[in-house]
Amino acid sequence: MDLNGVLSTIIIVAFVVTVVLAVGSYMLYKMRERRRPRVAFDPAKENIFFERFFPKPTSGQSGQPL
Repeated sequence: MDLNGVLSTIIIVAFVVTVVLAVGSYMLYKMRERRRPRVAFDPAKENIFFERFFPKPTSGQSGQPL
């Protein structure tokens, strides 16, 4: 087998392995999504990731928004 044959085989094998890994990881992601319990939450009242920060007014500020 010449050099072109070896290099094209390496490229094809790398491509196929990449596609197989992508499909496998997507299937695992979907399985994990299906297993996760559904939690109903209201984004207007609660936030999953952050807490709302309300700065305290300093002596020169009234505390009212502009």
